Amino acid sequence: MKLHIGKNSSHSVNYYSKVLFVILISILLINILVSFFTIYITRQQSIDYITNTVNLYLKDTQQKLNAVDHFMIWTVKHEPLIKNIEDAQDMAQLPKSISDFRSRVNDFQYTTGKEYQFFLSLKKENYFFNSSPIRMNYSEYLQIKEFYLSGNAYSNSYENLYTWQPLKINNKFYLSHKLDYENRVFICLIAVDDILLPLQDVNLGANGKIIIKSDEYGFLSSSNQVHSFNKKGSNNFFRSNLVFKGENTSLPFSLHVSVDHFSAFGKVVIAQFALIAATIIISIILFLILLYIKNRVISPIQVFSKNLSDINQNNETIDFENSSIIELEQANEQFRGLIKEIKNLKVNIYEQEFEKKQIQMDFMKLQIKPHFYLNCLTTIYSMAQMKMDKEIKEMALSTSKYFRYLFQTNQNFVRLEKELNHVNDYLSIQKLVHGPAFLFEKFIEQDIEKTKIPPLVLQTFMENTIKYAVSLDEEARISLRVFSIDIDNKKYIKIMISDSGPGFPSDVLDKLQKNIPVTDKEGNHVGINNVIQRLRLLYAGEFLTEFSNGPNGGAFINLMIPYHIYGE
Repeated sequence: MKLHIGKNSSHSVNYYSKVLFVILISILLINILVSFFTIYITRQQSIDYITNTVNLYLKDTQQKLNAVDHFMIWTVKHEPLIKNIEDAQDMAQLPKSISDFRSRVNDFQYTTGKEYQFFLSLKKENYFFNSSPIRMNYSEYLQIKEFYLSGNAYSNSYENLYTWQPLKINNKFYLSHKLDYENRVFICLIAVDDILLPLQDVNLGANGKIIIKSDEYGFLSSSNQVHSFNKKGSNNFFRSNLVFKGENTSLPFSLHVSVDHFSAFGKVVIAQFALIAATIIISIILFLILLYIKNRVISPIQVFSKNLSDINQNNETIDFENSSIIELEQANEQFRGLIKEIKNLKVNIYEQEFEKKQIQMDFMKLQIKPHFYLNCLTTIYSMAQMKMDKEIKEMALSTSKYFRYLFQTNQNFVRLEKELNHVNDYLSIQKLVHGPAFLFEKFIEQDIEKTKIPPLVLQTFMENTIKYAVSLDEEARISLRVFSIDIDNKKYIKIMISDSGPGFPSDVLDKLQKNIPVTDKEGNHVGINNVIQRLRLLYAGEFLTEFSNGPNGGAFINLMIPYHIYGE
């Protein structure tokens, strides 16, 4: 057998050295280009992230300012608690009236945050007091009081409602909104530093800054910060200046953001330059190794090649099966590292999906139908016209407790006792609205109230029952039974809700029994769908829902969930 080694033209070792040198230079240049491209991509991703974050912040801030505006408008014109303060006959009544009004303002602050501070001034009575907990020292409070009582504050008539103006007290900047209506002056203050609190964790680098600018006043910050901001305000490869104008967001200010990319992502930049330096050092080392190989390796290879040629001429074969290949061992270690990276990637993807589900659950828990809130306000207004003082107090208290529970429910589970109390508040509202149109019966097993349940589950089913079972023609009977049950050595909570109404429509019942989403006439999903979806996310397949109609009418709902003590 004749072994053919090859017929290509041979070259000297110097030729291959030059080829290797050209390859190393090419690798070095490519590495430099990739490094700068990586730095550029990192810089652009940083800008995109900051831009998206700031836009979300501006949108949220606009919503809060709008909420404050609407709250102030309604309060200064319609709030009966202010009327109580104005009508207080002596100093014994005044503290109680002021305390009630402060409680009303504190309830609103659950929506916007405690950083929004409110003050009320009454012209005839010459009163000025804080309507919410103050976040400033007493000397600053006195300066603010003197400023507004002196009449130096800008004039904001009731027709010019949405006006926020900058205010400087003791070198500290605020945004101020003053609403003047008849005898009442309602004021809201928020410190500029507090407005920027949601952005304090954004990585802008060591020299990055965020400054608010007003069209009338200019930069709302200390002169040192403004000077430093202007001095370093030029755009370059390692610095960016972003401007978010107020007219684009309907905010009373513009946001100027300076990003120091070098310090924010300094480790990435240093790593890229270190990689370039390492490539140069490695190229030099490889070149020296090439010289060493010329004397220590090439010659033995040439001898080996000659031996192969001699073997070929003698028709002999070479056995390479017992060769030891180190590269395969290295490849094996690299493969193990790759498997580890894949596992980590799967874990990260799982955590991201879990977070998405958690956000989805939180969103569904906070879905509140606004028409119910409006109906409550309309009912209270009608009662006021009919001078039903007792019913107004009951309605206001039940409505307040009802919505306080909604706004403060930010967990996946609550104590069953709280959910039952919430159902009682809801039914109290419905009794005031519908009168004696239904009779509510309940049986709650002893000690079961300490278990936990997803919030708003019972309330959603009860709301559906009230909506379809209660009418003015005849008194409806609604029953709620909650007790424990053991199945296959596992303990469950069983909830049974029934009514004497017309029952589920056949098409709706068919969809509920087949787990098909149910929509109303406007195409909106019924709340039962959200409850079932939340139960599926929380319990997987370890729950049961049954929907049926009785032989003589009436809807029946059976729900079983795992029995767990709250807090365990």
